[in-house]
Amino acid sequence: MSAAFDERLQALKQRFLARSAGDLQVIARALADPASVGRDDLRQVVHRLAGAAGTFGYAELSRIAGEADDALVLNQADVGAELTQLVEALKDALP
Repeated sequence: MSAAFDERLQALKQRFLARSAGDLQVIARALADPASVGRDDLRQVVHRLAGAAGTFGYAELSRIAGEADDALVLNQADVGAELTQLVEALKDALP
């Protein structure tokens, strides 16, 4: 790979991490007060994390986000366990 490609990939990874910090706040807020975040909005955040995390080398975060996304898609009444696990995975991934 070229140095320019590596630099671009690093820049994208940094953008992913910055966005993930915001996503962490949204998910934590949804856990604390489920009515504060619309379920569709929450699913969009979780779904995006599931896809992007793997791209940037966070396979475990991607897997956990995928499980939370599945629970949201299936419209499970209680997704607290999945979201709690996702919050912990995000905390571990973020600098």
